[in-house]
Parts: sequence; C-alpha cells; structure tokens
Amino acid sequence: MKKIIQTLDIQQRCEGVFDGSRLIKEPTREFFKDFSVAWTHSPLLEDEEYKYLFVASRGASLVEFSTNPEKYQGCQEKINAQRRAALAAKIDIEGSCLFDVVPEHQLLGWLSERQSAMRNLQKLSIDKDKSYEILHKAHVLASNIARQDITFKGKKERVIYNIFGSSTGRFTTEKRSVPILTLKKEQRRLLEPQNDAFVEIDLNAAEIRMLLALCDQEQPKKDIHEWVSENIFSREYSREETKTKVFSWLYNISAPKSRLDKIFSRQIFRDFYCSEKKTLTTPFGRVLQVEERKAQNYLLQSTTSDQVVENAYKIQKMLKDRKTTVAFTLHDSIVLDMSKEDAIMLRDIKDQFEQTRWGKFISTCKIGKNFGNLKEMKI
Repeated sequence: MKKIIQTLDIQQRCEGVFDGSRLIKEPTREFFKDFSVAWTHSPLLEDEEYKYLFVASRGASLVEFSTNPEKYQGCQEKINAQRRAALAAKIDIEGSCLFDVVPEHQLLGWLSERQSAMRNLQKLSIDKDKSYEILHKAHVLASNIARQDITFKGKKERVIYNIFGSSTGRFTTEKRSVPILTLKKEQRRLLEPQNDAFVEIDLNAAEIRMLLALCDQEQPKKDIHEWVSENIFSREYSREETKTKVFSWLYNISAPKSRLDKIFSRQIFRDFYCSEKKTLTTPFGRVLQVEERKAQNYLLQSTTSDQVVENAYKIQKMLKDRKTTVAFTLHDSIVLDMSKEDAIMLRDIKDQFEQTRWGKFISTCKIGKNFGNLKEMKI
C-alpha cells in the first residue's frame, strides 16, 4: 500500500508533515520522495505525484472512514477547543503556526486518528474510476485559488469552491466564500484584483461549440450566434433572439423540429446515455444520474465545465512562480489577476484556454480595474 503523508501549512508561515508516527516541522525535499498519497493538496506537494483521498472520497468527511468515530470526533473537538481558546486570547490563527497553538500530544493524537481513517479509505480503492483525473485537477485548481487573496468591498477575502456541489460537476461556492458565481452587476464593481487588472477569457458559446465537437462537426470561426443567424435564419433574427431560440430548442427534447435540426443534434446524448440505469457517462469519465429529458443539458454543461477546469489547471501551471494568478473561474471563462510584467504571456494563455480535446474553440478577452468594468481587448 502506498505511503500516506499529512501536511500542515498555514499561509506558508509554518510547514510540517506527519508520516504516520512523527511530526516533522521542517521537512526536506528529499523526505517527500517516499510518499504518494495525501488527504488534500498542499503547496508542499508536487500534485502530479500524489493521489488525494479527499478527491477519491468525493468530498466525504474523513470521520466516515474511522473505525472509532467517537474517538476521532473527540480528538477533533480538542483541536477545535484549542483554536477557540487561541481566538479568545486574540491570537491570530491565520497568521500563526498550528504547532504553537495546539499542544503537541493533542496534535499527534488527532493526526494519528486521521491517518488511521485515511488508511481505511485507501483500502477501498475508490479512486480508480475514470473521473478521478479531472476531479484531481479541479481539486488542485480550487485549492490554489482558495489560498489567494481577492479584494471585495474593500476587504481581503477568498474564493472558496466546492467541487462536489452540483450534480453536473460545475463548481459552487462555500458560504464563507465571495459569492463569485451569483454576484449582481453592481456587486461586480466591488471586486478588485491584487495586481494591475482583471483579465477575463471567455469561450464563445461554449456549450454550442461542445455540441458541434461531440458531433464531429467543424467549428465556425466567428461568433456562433451570429453564424446561426446568418446561415440558418437568413438574418431573420438578431443575435440575442437567435441565442434564445437555439437554447430553448436545444434543451427541450419535445420541441418541434426546426431549421436548427439541419445543423445541430438534440440526440447526441444517446451516445453517452444508459436508459436502463438512467446514467450519463461524460467524455471526462463522470457518471451522472439524470432523467433522459435532461441528459442533453447535463452532457453539454458537464463536459464544457470540465474542459474549462482542465485548461484553467494547465494555465495555473504556466503561471507558477509568476505574480499573475488564476483569480477564479466562471462557468465558461477564466479570470486572471494580471500583473503588467506577465502581459507578454497573455497570447500563450489565451491559446491554451482555447485548446480542447476536440480542437480549438475561439474566445474573447476583456480587461478592467474591477470585475464590473471590463472592456474587450484584441490579442
């Protein structure tokens, strides 16, 4: 069985690892070569070399895998009590080292109980399904974003995603997060970068392009909705009217036939759907429970979301050791907290974001000093 390591890191102010018996406060790089399993991602770990049990458990609580849940919860409560005491004493928990806040014997007891639960989880081998790869990338992406500051309403806040929060795999946000996915237009102006500007790169009509890709059809090299208006409706309708017609037809399996049937398929989901089990297996290996009438929606939404995650993960790698960061993602776009000194990378970043498993999807790019005031830019 592969060796499990637990990491403790709090805003890089203290680093430590637990190897199953010892707490090592200043681990060397050489130390990590003997381990390949962890609970969650940490900046201490080279993520490609590790399996994350949090991902394998699909976000379950570790106590569920303990052979002695009462003891586990007792150890956890002692840690929580120490944290509460530290807060009452006005100790900065976020800016302090866990080793200095919690007595070592209590910390070791808690880590030992966690280690035992992780070994039990590891034995289940629940990380072998085909969706682990994309979930691993989603976890690393979200973990790194959650460690970064973002200014909202004049205060330093965080964007904290739940990668298991929706039935299709789309990210949701935790209660303690900036509600980035539901911000109203006027609230977006209150979101500001840590560097010089926000840059948003947005895939054009991503779900429609994904439909064409799954049908092995050529991608238009211009805005999809303008292309449909011109080539299918002979410019009878405006871009916005065309967009509304496409989506209302596409996701309604009982809608009457239309001129759109000549170009798009409402039946492509059947290549991925098992009617008997009512399950949809996406190209990224996710197995989704869904009624047939919603299967097309789930297929396109989930696959598009995972393609955005995969590209955002790659871009995060490109930006390692740079000032620029992936600030957050929205459903079909990525938002960079951009430093002027990294502007030379923007073309390569945009190119990477447009690459998919099915070829190139075109994108648009916007820039601004806050998230509510972005203007289109040509790259």
